[in-house]
Amino acid sequence: MRLFLFVMLLAVSLQANPRCHNYIQNVRVAHYEQFGVDFPYQYGVAQLQQESNCRDVISLDGVGSQGLPQITYRLWQKTLSSKGVDNIKSIPNQLKAQAIIMKSLHNPKYGLWVTYQVYNGGGLVVKEINRAGIESWDKAKKNCHRGKSCFRFKGQVQCRSNCDINYEYSKNIYKYGNLYGSAKTTKYRFW
Repeated sequence: MRLFLFVMLLAVSLQANPRCHNYIQNVRVAHYEQFGVDFPYQYGVAQLQQESNCRDVISLDGVGSQGLPQITYRLWQKTLSSKGVDNIKSIPNQLKAQAIIMKSLHNPKYGLWVTYQVYNGGGLVVKEINRAGIESWDKAKKNCHRGKSCFRFKGQVQCRSNCDINYEYSKNIYKYGNLYGSAKTTKYRFW
């Protein structure tokens, strides 16, 4: 019985979100405008699934993250305004902003996993890679020394390692990305 339940939960967690399908074309266009047509935009759709489950929401994270890609506009206002995005109230602006931010964070020296982790948790991942001496997800995670984040969920406080949260993020982007089409490309590597 437990094995059956585990398999069922795994199957449900590995499905593309039907709401996310509504944004595939817009994510593709926005990412192609920033990165070129070789960019695996499927990971951009995966990011929407990871961030908001493809819902246009304002987060309760305390920093004002909003929209499908959970952008904190006040932190990105200068960068986004310089590229013609003066607000992120509309979904087209949110998706354009997402691609602009990803482009500004991407260092071609690293795989996309690093870019997505920087989007989620800041530049500490680069320091962890430097401590590891090699760009390796496993070795960088072993060199991660961050605190914990605590959240209230259904009336209970739950705490998790910030290392686990950030390193899980890139794994989820990769897993979900491949649910929205083939994300294979020769120009951009993920790992």
